[in-house]
Amino acid sequence: MSAMKIFHHYHNHKSHSMPYSDLRNFELSVWLHMIGYSVISIFIPILMLIAGYSITMVMVYCAMFFLFDVPLNFLAQRLTVYLGARWVIVLATFSIILYFFLFHYLSNGNFLILITLASLVAIYDSFYWVAHLYLFMESSGKGEEISKNNGIITSIRSFGGMLGPAIGAGLLLFTTESALITVSIVFLTLSIVPLLYLEHTKNKPDSKKVTFKEFFKELPEKKNFLSWFLYSIHLGANEIIWPIFIFTIFGTLKSIALVAIIISISKILLSYISGIVRSSKREKIITIGIICTLLIWVLRVCYTSTIFFYLSILLVGFFTVLIEVPLDSNVFERARLKNQSLSASTFRNAIIMFPQGILFAVLSVLVGIFNISFLSAIVSLVLLLLIHQIILYLGKNKKAG
Repeated sequence: MSAMKIFHHYHNHKSHSMPYSDLRNFELSVWLHMIGYSVISIFIPILMLIAGYSITMVMVYCAMFFLFDVPLNFLAQRLTVYLGARWVIVLATFSIILYFFLFHYLSNGNFLILITLASLVAIYDSFYWVAHLYLFMESSGKGEEISKNNGIITSIRSFGGMLGPAIGAGLLLFTTESALITVSIVFLTLSIVPLLYLEHTKNKPDSKKVTFKEFFKELPEKKNFLSWFLYSIHLGANEIIWPIFIFTIFGTLKSIALVAIIISISKILLSYISGIVRSSKREKIITIGIICTLLIWVLRVCYTSTIFFYLSILLVGFFTVLIEVPLDSNVFERARLKNQSLSASTFRNAIIMFPQGILFAVLSVLVGIFNISFLSAIVSLVLLLLIHQIILYLGKNKKAG
């Protein structure tokens, strides 16, 4: 099913809990935002290398971004309670616009601007994803319905993520970096407008605070978030280190744009299908996704072929959707059931960012970042596979008993 057909199907699904006008505006905002952000985001580490920064300094920048991000998620949670999710998204958007504006003045050796950029993008990421996922959960019904809508919104995000790098590559090839930043800022600014017309969505959550201990007192939360913790190490290696590795081989910005486009295409195709998988089948689907992704990483390390390097991007994009969408559906369903949407979005983002911060902090002081990061991805996926095999085994024994 194509992305536009999914989009059309989504807006004609009358049983959806959000009124049609709010739904249209929310998804339009997400789509515009993802185009604006992805126009330049995948090129950031590469543009830093071109500007004269060493790979070590790029790793330092990434470590600062991820580690700054973790506590900021809890600030985003508080602001969502006091200001409302829409205004937190507006603040996040202004933060990333300022980031892109300052990025134009990036120069080799300027560590102060590197810290400033890492801080701004951390504010953006924490504010946007905490508020954005809260709004999504509150507007997507409960039970199996939220799973289907999770697959659809992932497709829409991926569709925006496909267009952005294509636009960005064209601008970098035929114009200047300034034009790239300008186009990104225009799309991000436009993404704010549809949010202002949300009339029926619950913008401010209940102010009751859920502690870490209270949120994780039950086994499903422990399992779901431990899974995200381990899986995020793969994310760091795949979404940041792998494009840098591709750039060291091909040496062109066009090669990096192709990476992002291939990833987005593969996610568009499978996101909707993954979203309609019933909860009873999700652990099996996640396990299949882990095994296939793990095998691709092993082949990446053992089989050095430039054609396979790009083919592996497509395959990883396919297989990781089988992990991400069902896993998020588990998280979102539990959050809605327990009326803890905001806490779930906060802990989810913080737990995804923390291990990546540790990964890049380690990479910043070591030599041979590619081998180490690829091995880390493999080890984390092996551990993730063991966890889900145990879950499947316990589930079978429970049914037998």
